[in-house]
Amino acid sequence: MDNVFELRGVSKIFSGNTVLDDVSLSFKRGELHALVGENGAGKSTLIKIISGVYRADKGTLFLNGNPVKFAAPSNAQMAGISTLFQEIQEIPEMTVAENIFLRREPLYPHTFVMDRKKLKRGAKELMERLGLKINTAAKMRELPVSTRKMVEIARAVSQKASVVIMDEPTANLNAEEMQALFRMIDDLKSNGVTIIYISHRMNEVFSLADRVSVLRDGKLIATLDGEECSEERLIPLMIGRELNALYPARQSVIGDAVLEVRDLSLGKHFQNISFTLRKGEVLGFAGLEASGANAVTKTLFGLCGKPGGDVICGGKRFDIVNPAGSIRNGIAFLPEDRKTQGLFLNQNLISNITAGSLDSMFSSRAILNGRFERSQSEETVERLTVKTRGLHARPEELSGGNQQKVLLGRWIIGSYKVLILEEPTRGVDVGAKSEIYRQINSLAEQGLAIILFSTEMPELLGMCDRVLVFSGGALTAALPREQATQELILQYALERHVS
Repeated sequence: MDNVFELRGVSKIFSGNTVLDDVSLSFKRGELHALVGENGAGKSTLIKIISGVYRADKGTLFLNGNPVKFAAPSNAQMAGISTLFQEIQEIPEMTVAENIFLRREPLYPHTFVMDRKKLKRGAKELMERLGLKINTAAKMRELPVSTRKMVEIARAVSQKASVVIMDEPTANLNAEEMQALFRMIDDLKSNGVTIIYISHRMNEVFSLADRVSVLRDGKLIATLDGEECSEERLIPLMIGRELNALYPARQSVIGDAVLEVRDLSLGKHFQNISFTLRKGEVLGFAGLEASGANAVTKTLFGLCGKPGGDVICGGKRFDIVNPAGSIRNGIAFLPEDRKTQGLFLNQNLISNITAGSLDSMFSSRAILNGRFERSQSEETVERLTVKTRGLHARPEELSGGNQQKVLLGRWIIGSYKVLILEEPTRGVDVGAKSEIYRQINSLAEQGLAIILFSTEMPELLGMCDRVLVFSGGALTAALPREQATQELILQYALERHVS
Protein backbone atom coordinates (compact mmCIF):
# COMPACT_ATOMS: atom_id res chain seq x y z
CA MET A 1 0.00 0.00 0.00
CA ASP A 2 1.31 3.44 -0.96
CA ASN A 3 1.41 6.36 1.46
CA VAL A 4 -1.62 8.54 0.80
CA PHE A 5 -0.97 11.14 3.50
CA GLU A 6 2.18 11.96 5.40
CA LEU A 7 3.31 14.38 8.10
CA ARG A 8 7.00 15.22 8.49
CA GLY A 9 8.29 17.06 11.55
CA VAL A 10 4.91 18.62 12.37
CA SER A 11 4.68 20.82 15.48
CA LYS A 12 1.94 23.04 16.87
CA ILE A 13 2.23 25.59 19.68
CA PHE A 14 -0.61 27.35 21.51
CA SER A 15 0.24 30.24 23.89
CA GLY A 16 3.76 28.95 24.33
CA ASN A 17 2.58 25.41 25.03
CA THR A 18 3.77 22.75 22.57
CA VAL A 19 0.83 20.43 21.91
CA LEU A 20 2.43 18.61 18.96
CA ASP A 21 6.17 18.08 18.97
CA ASP A 22 8.00 17.05 15.77
CA VAL A 23 5.52 14.38 14.71
CA SER A 24 6.31 12.35 11.58
CA LEU A 25 3.65 9.85 10.53
CA SER A 26 2.39 8.22 7.34
CA PHE A 27 -1.01 6.75 6.42
CA LYS A 28 -1.26 4.03 3.76
CA ARG A 29 -3.87 3.55 1.08
CA GLY A 30 -6.79 1.36 2.16
CA GLU A 31 -5.71 0.96 5.79
CA LEU A 32 -7.44 1.81 9.04
CA HIS A 33 -4.83 3.61 11.09
CA ALA A 34 -5.84 4.18 14.72
CA LEU A 35 -4.54 7.06 16.84
CA VAL A 36 -4.62 6.40 20.58
CA GLY A 37 -3.50 8.29 23.65
CA GLU A 38 -4.79 10.03 26.74
CA ASN A 39 -6.94 13.15 26.48
CA GLY A 40 -4.56 16.02 25.79
CA ALA A 41 -2.02 13.77 24.03
CA GLY A 42 -2.39 15.74 20.78
CA LYS A 43 -4.74 13.49 18.77
CA SER A 44 -7.40 16.14 18.13
CA THR A 45 -4.82 18.76 17.22
CA LEU A 46 -3.22 16.34 14.76
CA ILE A 47 -6.46 15.59 12.93
CA LYS A 48 -7.39 19.28 12.87
CA ILE A 49 -4.11 20.00 11.10
CA ILE A 50 -4.78 17.22 8.59
CA SER A 51 -8.34 18.49 8.01
CA GLY A 52 -7.36 22.15 7.62
CA VAL A 53 -8.84 23.52 10.86
CA TYR A 54 -5.33 24.39 12.14
CA ARG A 55 -2.10 25.09 10.30
CA ALA A 56 1.12 23.52 11.55
CA ASP A 57 3.75 25.91 12.98
CA LYS A 58 6.51 23.63 11.74
CA GLY A 59 6.73 20.70 9.36
CA THR A 60 5.22 19.66 6.05
CA LEU A 61 2.12 17.76 4.93
CA PHE A 62 2.13 15.49 1.86
CA LEU A 63 -0.90 14.21 -0.04
CA ASN A 64 -0.12 11.49 -2.59
CA GLY A 65 3.54 12.50 -2.38
CA ASN A 66 2.94 16.20 -3.03
CA PRO A 67 3.37 18.91 -0.36
CA VAL A 68 0.07 20.58 0.59
CA LYS A 69 -1.09 23.50 2.73
CA PHE A 70 -4.74 23.81 3.71
CA ALA A 71 -5.91 27.34 4.50
CA ALA A 72 -9.34 26.11 5.56
CA PRO A 73 -11.31 22.87 6.01
CA SER A 74 -12.95 23.42 2.62
CA ASN A 75 -9.51 23.15 0.98
CA ALA A 76 -8.92 19.78 2.67
CA GLN A 77 -12.36 18.56 1.59
CA MET A 78 -11.72 19.54 -2.02
CA ALA A 79 -8.41 17.67 -1.83
CA GLY A 80 -10.25 14.50 -0.78
CA ILE A 81 -10.07 14.59 3.04
CA SER A 82 -13.37 14.11 4.87
CA THR A 83 -13.60 14.52 8.66
CA LEU A 84 -16.14 13.17 11.12
CA PHE A 85 -15.52 15.18 14.29
CA GLN A 86 -16.45 13.94 17.76
CA GLU A 87 -19.00 16.76 18.16
CA ILE A 88 -21.85 16.53 15.65
CA GLN A 89 -21.58 19.18 12.94
CA GLU A 90 -25.07 19.89 11.67
CA ILE A 91 -27.70 22.50 10.86
CA PRO A 92 -30.65 21.38 13.02
CA GLU A 93 -33.36 23.15 11.03
CA MET A 94 -32.32 21.50 7.76
CA THR A 95 -33.39 18.03 6.63
CA VAL A 96 -31.23 14.92 6.64
CA ALA A 97 -30.83 15.15 2.84
CA GLU A 98 -29.86 18.83 3.01
CA ASN A 99 -27.27 18.14 5.72
CA ILE A 100 -25.75 15.25 3.78
CA PHE A 101 -25.21 17.30 0.63
CA LEU A 102 -24.52 20.66 2.29
CA ARG A 103 -22.34 22.79 -0.03
CA ARG A 104 -22.56 19.97 -2.60
CA GLU A 105 -26.22 20.38 -3.53
CA PRO A 106 -27.25 19.17 -7.02
CA LEU A 107 -28.26 22.12 -9.23
CA TYR A 108 -30.35 22.48 -12.34
CA PRO A 109 -28.07 22.83 -15.39
CA HIS A 110 -26.57 26.31 -15.86
CA THR A 111 -28.32 27.68 -12.76
CA PHE A 112 -27.76 28.13 -9.03
CA VAL A 113 -31.15 26.59 -8.21
CA MET A 114 -31.16 23.39 -6.16
CA ASP A 115 -32.64 20.31 -7.81
CA ARG A 116 -34.64 18.98 -4.84
CA LYS A 117 -35.80 15.82 -6.58
CA LYS A 118 -32.21 14.89 -7.32
CA LEU A 119 -31.21 15.80 -3.75
CA LYS A 120 -33.88 13.52 -2.25
CA ARG A 121 -33.09 10.72 -4.69
CA GLY A 122 -29.37 10.91 -3.93
CA ALA A 123 -29.96 10.83 -0.17
CA LYS A 124 -32.35 7.89 -0.46
CA GLU A 125 -29.91 5.93 -2.65
CA LEU A 126 -27.10 6.60 -0.16
CA MET A 127 -29.18 5.31 2.76
CA GLU A 128 -30.09 2.17 0.82
CA ARG A 129 -26.45 1.55 -0.12
CA LEU A 130 -25.35 1.94 3.50
CA GLY A 131 -28.23 -0.14 4.86
CA LEU A 132 -29.61 2.71 7.00
CA LYS A 133 -33.30 3.23 7.75
CA ILE A 134 -33.41 6.99 8.18
CA ASN A 135 -36.11 9.35 6.95
CA THR A 136 -34.13 11.75 4.76
CA ALA A 137 -36.98 14.30 4.80
CA ALA A 138 -36.86 14.65 8.61
CA LYS A 139 -35.21 17.67 10.17
CA MET A 140 -32.05 16.90 12.13
CA ARG A 141 -33.44 18.43 15.34
CA GLU A 142 -36.24 15.83 15.29
CA LEU A 143 -33.84 12.87 15.42
CA PRO A 144 -32.18 11.18 18.41
CA VAL A 145 -28.45 11.74 18.93
CA SER A 146 -27.43 8.32 17.60
CA THR A 147 -29.36 8.81 14.35
CA ARG A 148 -27.88 12.27 13.87
CA LYS A 149 -24.44 10.71 14.30
CA MET A 150 -25.22 8.13 11.61
CA VAL A 151 -26.29 10.93 9.25
CA GLU A 152 -22.94 12.61 9.79
CA ILE A 153 -21.13 9.35 9.07
CA ALA A 154 -23.19 8.95 5.88
CA ARG A 155 -22.25 12.48 4.84
CA ALA A 156 -18.56 11.72 5.30
CA VAL A 157 -18.91 8.53 3.23
CA SER A 158 -20.83 10.35 0.49
CA GLN A 159 -17.98 12.78 -0.16
CA LYS A 160 -16.00 10.08 -1.98
CA ALA A 161 -12.83 11.09 -0.17
CA SER A 162 -9.47 9.31 -0.34
CA VAL A 163 -8.94 9.92 3.40
CA VAL A 164 -11.73 9.75 6.01
CA ILE A 165 -10.98 10.87 9.57
CA MET A 166 -13.25 9.45 12.29
CA ASP A 167 -13.00 10.93 15.80
CA GLU A 168 -14.85 8.74 18.36
CA PRO A 169 -17.39 7.64 15.71
CA THR A 170 -19.15 5.06 17.91
CA ALA A 171 -19.94 7.50 20.74
CA ASN A 172 -23.76 7.61 21.18
CA LEU A 173 -24.33 4.67 18.80
CA ASN A 174 -26.25 1.55 19.77
CA ALA A 175 -25.09 -1.96 18.89
CA GLU A 176 -27.02 -2.09 15.60
CA GLU A 177 -25.68 1.27 14.46
CA MET A 178 -22.14 0.27 15.39
CA GLN A 179 -22.40 -2.79 13.18
CA ALA A 180 -23.65 -0.59 10.32
CA LEU A 181 -20.64 1.68 10.83
CA PHE A 182 -18.24 -1.26 10.76
CA ARG A 183 -19.78 -2.44 7.49
CA MET A 184 -19.22 1.03 6.05
CA ILE A 185 -15.60 0.91 7.16
CA ASP A 186 -15.07 -2.44 5.43
CA ASP A 187 -16.64 -1.02 2.27
CA LEU A 188 -14.45 2.09 2.34
CA LYS A 189 -11.26 0.08 2.85
CA SER A 190 -12.12 -2.31 0.03
CA ASN A 191 -12.36 0.74 -2.24
CA GLY A 192 -8.90 1.96 -1.24
CA VAL A 193 -10.03 4.67 1.18
CA THR A 194 -7.68 5.42 4.08
CA ILE A 195 -9.33 5.75 7.48
CA ILE A 196 -7.72 7.63 10.39
CA TYR A 197 -9.58 6.39 13.46
CA ILE A 198 -9.61 7.79 17.00
CA SER A 199 -11.27 5.86 19.80
CA HIS A 200 -10.85 5.32 23.52
CA ARG A 201 -12.54 1.93 23.20
CA MET A 202 -9.63 -0.45 23.01
CA ASN A 203 -11.71 -3.39 21.78
CA GLU A 204 -12.60 -1.37 18.67
CA VAL A 205 -8.98 -0.52 18.04
CA PHE A 206 -7.87 -4.14 18.37
CA SER A 207 -10.58 -5.48 16.06
CA LEU A 208 -10.42 -2.79 13.36
CA ALA A 209 -6.91 -1.36 13.11
CA ASP A 210 -4.27 -2.36 10.57
CA ARG A 211 -1.81 -0.10 12.39
CA VAL A 212 -1.90 1.84 15.66
CA SER A 213 0.06 5.00 16.52
CA VAL A 214 0.43 6.09 20.15
CA LEU A 215 0.68 9.78 21.10
CA ARG A 216 1.69 11.03 24.54
CA ASP A 217 2.25 14.65 25.58
CA GLY A 218 2.30 15.75 21.94
CA LYS A 219 4.96 13.25 20.85
CA LEU A 220 4.68 10.16 18.67
CA ILE A 221 5.69 7.29 20.97
CA ALA A 222 5.28 4.27 18.70
CA THR A 223 3.52 2.84 15.65
CA LEU A 224 2.56 -0.85 15.86
CA ASP A 225 0.90 -3.35 13.54
CA GLY A 226 -2.64 -4.15 14.62
CA GLU A 227 -1.90 -7.78 15.41
CA GLU A 228 0.85 -6.70 17.82
CA CYS A 229 -1.54 -4.67 19.98
CA SER A 230 -3.01 -5.54 23.35
CA GLU A 231 -4.04 -3.55 26.41
CA GLU A 232 -0.94 -4.77 28.23
CA ARG A 233 1.27 -3.34 25.50
CA LEU A 234 -0.60 -0.15 24.58
CA ILE A 235 -1.63 1.26 27.96
CA PRO A 236 1.93 1.76 29.32
CA LEU A 237 2.83 3.49 26.05
CA MET A 238 -0.23 5.75 26.30
CA ILE A 239 0.08 6.82 29.93
CA GLY A 240 3.80 6.34 30.57
CA ARG A 241 3.23 3.96 33.46
CA GLU A 242 1.82 0.53 34.22
CA LEU A 243 -1.91 0.28 34.90
CA ASN A 244 -2.27 -2.82 37.03
CA ALA A 245 -6.06 -2.93 37.27
CA LEU A 246 -8.50 -0.82 35.30
CA TYR A 247 -11.32 -1.77 37.68
CA PRO A 248 -9.85 -1.41 41.19
CA ALA A 249 -11.08 -3.55 44.07
CA ARG A 250 -13.64 -1.93 46.36
CA GLN A 251 -13.74 -2.37 50.11
CA SER A 252 -17.19 -0.93 50.78
CA VAL A 253 -19.65 -2.70 53.05
CA ILE A 254 -23.17 -2.70 51.63
CA GLY A 255 -25.60 -1.44 54.26
CA ASP A 256 -29.25 -0.57 54.70
CA ALA A 257 -31.60 0.59 51.97
CA VAL A 258 -31.12 4.22 50.92
CA LEU A 259 -33.39 4.42 47.88
CA GLU A 260 -36.58 2.41 47.46
CA VAL A 261 -38.46 2.61 44.17
CA ARG A 262 -41.90 1.02 43.91
CA ASP A 263 -43.94 0.67 40.70
CA LEU A 264 -42.33 3.68 39.05
CA SER A 265 -44.02 4.41 35.70
CA LEU A 266 -43.77 7.13 33.07
CA GLY A 267 -46.12 6.82 30.11
CA LYS A 268 -44.71 4.72 27.29
CA HIS A 269 -41.12 5.04 28.55
CA PHE A 270 -41.23 2.50 31.39
CA GLN A 271 -43.80 0.78 33.59
CA ASN A 272 -43.88 -0.66 37.14
CA ILE A 273 -40.17 -0.44 37.91
CA SER A 274 -39.29 -1.56 41.45
CA PHE A 275 -35.85 -1.89 43.04
CA THR A 276 -33.87 -1.10 46.19
CA LEU A 277 -30.48 0.63 46.33
CA ARG A 278 -28.34 0.20 49.44
CA LYS A 279 -25.69 2.23 51.20
CA GLY A 280 -22.23 1.65 49.68
CA GLU A 281 -23.65 -0.25 46.69
CA VAL A 282 -22.89 0.38 43.02
CA LEU A 283 -25.99 -0.69 41.10
CA GLY A 284 -25.65 -1.04 37.33
CA PHE A 285 -28.37 -0.17 34.80
CA ALA A 286 -28.11 -1.93 31.43
CA GLY A 287 -30.27 -1.92 28.32
CA LEU A 288 -30.45 -1.23 24.61
CA GLU A 289 -31.75 2.04 23.15
CA ALA A 290 -35.29 2.90 24.35
CA SER A 291 -35.08 0.14 26.96
CA GLY A 292 -36.13 2.57 29.69
CA ALA A 293 -32.86 2.30 31.65
CA ASN A 294 -31.71 5.90 31.37
CA ALA A 295 -35.29 7.16 31.23
CA VAL A 296 -35.51 5.88 34.83
CA THR A 297 -32.27 7.64 35.84
CA LYS A 298 -33.45 10.95 34.35
CA THR A 299 -36.87 10.59 35.95
CA LEU A 300 -35.39 10.02 39.40
CA PHE A 301 -33.55 13.33 39.03
CA GLY A 302 -36.73 15.14 38.04
CA LEU A 303 -35.97 15.71 34.37
CA CYS A 304 -39.03 13.98 32.89
CA GLY A 305 -41.98 15.33 34.84
CA LYS A 306 -43.95 13.62 37.59
CA PRO A 307 -44.03 9.81 37.34
CA GLY A 308 -46.41 7.33 38.90
CA GLY A 309 -45.32 5.12 41.80
CA ASP A 310 -43.44 5.74 45.02
CA VAL A 311 -39.86 6.88 45.71
CA ILE A 312 -38.38 6.77 49.21
CA CYS A 313 -34.92 8.27 49.78
CA GLY A 314 -33.26 8.11 53.19
CA GLY A 315 -36.49 6.84 54.72
CA LYS A 316 -38.48 9.81 53.43
CA ARG A 317 -41.07 9.55 50.67
CA PHE A 318 -41.01 12.43 48.20
CA ASP A 319 -42.76 13.44 45.01
CA ILE A 320 -40.49 13.84 42.01
CA VAL A 321 -41.19 17.22 40.46
CA ASN A 322 -37.94 18.78 39.23
CA PRO A 323 -34.13 18.52 39.67
CA ALA A 324 -34.09 21.04 42.52
CA GLY A 325 -36.47 18.85 44.48
CA SER A 326 -34.40 15.72 43.84
CA ILE A 327 -31.24 17.52 44.94
CA ARG A 328 -32.93 18.68 48.16
CA ASN A 329 -33.86 15.06 48.85
CA GLY A 330 -30.26 13.90 48.46
CA ILE A 331 -30.08 12.74 44.82
CA ALA A 332 -27.17 13.90 42.65
CA PHE A 333 -26.91 13.32 38.90
CA LEU A 334 -24.08 13.20 36.35
CA PRO A 335 -25.66 13.28 32.83
CA GLU A 336 -24.52 11.28 29.81
CA ASP A 337 -23.59 14.34 27.73
CA ARG A 338 -21.32 16.56 29.79
CA LYS A 339 -21.18 19.41 27.27
CA THR A 340 -24.86 19.93 26.52
CA GLN A 341 -26.44 18.65 29.75
CA GLY A 342 -23.89 19.16 32.52
CA LEU A 343 -21.18 21.79 32.24
CA PHE A 344 -21.31 25.57 31.94
CA LEU A 345 -18.64 25.69 29.26
CA ASN A 346 -18.09 29.46 29.39
CA GLN A 347 -17.95 29.69 33.20
CA ASN A 348 -14.85 29.08 35.31
CA LEU A 349 -14.15 25.87 37.21
CA ILE A 350 -15.29 27.31 40.54
CA SER A 351 -18.76 28.05 39.15
CA ASN A 352 -18.99 24.58 37.63
CA ILE A 353 -17.87 22.71 40.74
CA THR A 354 -20.00 24.57 43.27
CA ALA A 355 -23.17 24.97 41.18
CA GLY A 356 -25.01 22.11 42.88
CA SER A 357 -24.29 23.28 46.43
CA LEU A 358 -24.59 27.08 46.40
CA ASP A 359 -27.60 27.17 48.73
CA SER A 360 -26.58 24.33 51.03
CA MET A 361 -22.85 25.05 51.46
CA PHE A 362 -21.65 28.38 50.13
CA SER A 363 -24.24 31.01 50.90
CA SER A 364 -25.97 32.42 53.95
CA ARG A 365 -28.87 34.86 53.67
CA ALA A 366 -28.19 35.13 49.92
CA ILE A 367 -24.56 36.17 50.51
CA LEU A 368 -21.97 33.98 48.78
CA ASN A 369 -18.86 32.91 50.72
CA GLY A 370 -16.36 33.23 47.86
CA ARG A 371 -13.32 32.27 49.93
CA PHE A 372 -14.88 28.98 51.06
CA GLU A 373 -16.14 28.35 47.54
CA ARG A 374 -12.61 28.74 46.15
CA SER A 375 -10.95 26.57 48.83
CA GLN A 376 -13.42 23.73 48.25
CA SER A 377 -12.89 23.98 44.49
CA GLU A 378 -9.12 23.83 44.94
CA GLU A 379 -9.43 20.69 47.09
CA THR A 380 -11.72 19.07 44.52
CA VAL A 381 -9.41 19.82 41.58
CA GLU A 382 -6.46 18.42 43.53
CA ARG A 383 -8.37 15.33 44.66
CA LEU A 384 -9.48 14.50 41.11
CA THR A 385 -6.11 15.41 39.55
CA VAL A 386 -7.75 17.78 37.06
CA LYS A 387 -5.16 19.05 34.59
CA THR A 388 -5.83 22.78 34.32
CA ARG A 389 -3.98 26.09 34.30
CA GLY A 390 -6.04 27.24 37.27
CA LEU A 391 -9.51 27.66 38.72
CA HIS A 392 -10.13 30.61 36.37
CA ALA A 393 -9.97 28.23 33.38
CA ARG A 394 -13.20 27.26 31.62
CA PRO A 395 -14.28 23.64 30.91
CA GLU A 396 -14.21 24.32 27.16
CA GLU A 397 -10.43 24.68 27.47
CA LEU A 398 -10.00 21.22 29.06
CA SER A 399 -9.75 17.76 27.55
CA GLY A 400 -12.79 15.47 27.72
CA GLY A 401 -11.45 13.46 30.64
CA ASN A 402 -10.75 16.57 32.70
CA GLN A 403 -14.19 17.98 31.86
CA GLN A 404 -15.74 14.79 33.20
CA LYS A 405 -13.70 15.06 36.41
CA VAL A 406 -14.95 18.63 36.93
CA LEU A 407 -18.55 17.46 36.52
CA LEU A 408 -17.97 14.61 38.98
CA GLY A 409 -16.41 17.12 41.38
CA ARG A 410 -19.70 19.03 41.52
CA TRP A 411 -21.31 16.11 43.35
CA ILE A 412 -18.32 15.13 45.49
CA ILE A 413 -18.35 18.30 47.58
CA GLY A 414 -22.01 18.14 48.58
CA SER A 415 -23.81 15.91 51.03
CA TYR A 416 -25.89 13.43 49.05
CA LYS A 417 -27.40 10.01 49.66
CA VAL A 418 -27.59 8.81 46.04
CA LEU A 419 -25.37 9.56 43.05
CA ILE A 420 -26.69 8.69 39.58
CA LEU A 421 -24.01 8.35 36.91
CA GLU A 422 -24.87 8.16 33.20
CA GLU A 423 -21.99 7.01 30.97
CA PRO A 424 -19.38 8.33 33.45
CA THR A 425 -16.41 7.48 31.21
CA ARG A 426 -17.82 8.19 27.74
CA GLY A 427 -15.18 9.74 25.50
CA VAL A 428 -12.38 9.73 28.09
CA ASP A 429 -9.01 8.00 27.89
CA VAL A 430 -7.96 4.92 29.82
CA GLY A 431 -5.95 6.90 32.38
CA ALA A 432 -8.89 9.18 33.18
CA LYS A 433 -11.19 6.14 33.28
CA SER A 434 -9.02 4.54 35.94
CA GLU A 435 -9.12 7.71 38.05
CA ILE A 436 -12.91 8.05 37.71
CA TYR A 437 -13.38 4.40 38.70
CA ARG A 438 -11.15 4.98 41.74
CA GLN A 439 -13.27 7.96 42.77
CA ILE A 440 -16.50 5.98 42.33
CA ASN A 441 -15.12 3.27 44.60
CA SER A 442 -14.00 5.88 47.14
CA LEU A 443 -17.49 7.40 47.24
CA ALA A 444 -19.08 3.96 47.67
CA GLU A 445 -16.63 3.14 50.47
CA GLN A 446 -17.77 6.36 52.20
CA GLY A 447 -21.33 5.04 52.11
CA LEU A 448 -22.76 6.79 49.06
CA ALA A 449 -25.30 4.71 47.12
CA ILE A 450 -24.56 4.80 43.38
CA ILE A 451 -26.54 4.02 40.23
CA LEU A 452 -24.31 3.53 37.17
CA PHE A 453 -25.94 3.51 33.73
CA SER A 454 -23.52 2.44 30.98
CA THR A 455 -23.61 0.99 27.49
CA GLU A 456 -20.15 -0.50 28.03
CA MET A 457 -20.57 -4.06 29.30
CA PRO A 458 -17.03 -4.39 30.73
CA GLU A 459 -17.65 -1.24 32.79
CA LEU A 460 -20.84 -2.67 34.28
CA LEU A 461 -19.25 -6.04 35.01
CA GLY A 462 -16.09 -4.49 36.44
CA MET A 463 -17.68 -1.86 38.68
CA CYS A 464 -21.14 -2.98 39.80
CA ASP A 465 -22.31 -5.10 42.73
CA ARG A 466 -25.56 -5.85 40.88
CA VAL A 467 -26.83 -5.17 37.37
CA LEU A 468 -30.47 -4.37 36.59
CA VAL A 469 -31.39 -5.10 32.96
CA PHE A 470 -34.13 -3.17 31.16
CA SER A 471 -35.97 -4.03 27.95
CA GLY A 472 -39.01 -2.42 26.33
CA GLY A 473 -39.71 -0.25 29.36
CA ALA A 474 -39.67 -3.16 31.81
CA LEU A 475 -37.16 -4.45 34.35
CA THR A 476 -36.32 -7.93 33.05
CA ALA A 477 -33.50 -9.07 35.36
CA ALA A 478 -31.56 -8.27 38.53
CA LEU A 479 -28.19 -10.02 38.35
CA PRO A 480 -25.70 -10.27 41.24
CA ARG A 481 -22.09 -9.57 40.27
CA GLU A 482 -21.08 -13.22 40.45
CA GLN A 483 -23.86 -14.24 37.99
CA ALA A 484 -23.64 -11.34 35.53
CA THR A 485 -22.03 -12.00 32.14
CA GLN A 486 -22.16 -10.10 28.84
CA GLU A 487 -24.16 -12.91 27.25
CA LEU A 488 -26.75 -13.04 30.04
CA ILE A 489 -27.17 -9.25 30.15
CA LEU A 490 -27.70 -9.16 26.38
CA GLN A 491 -30.20 -12.03 26.59
CA TYR A 492 -32.35 -10.13 29.07
CA ALA A 493 -31.83 -6.82 27.20
CA LEU A 494 -33.33 -8.40 24.08
CA GLU A 495 -36.24 -10.03 25.91
CA ARG A 496 -38.81 -7.37 24.96
CA HIS A 497 -36.72 -5.43 22.46
CA VAL A 498 -38.39 -4.60 19.16
CA SER A 499 -35.99 -3.80 16.32
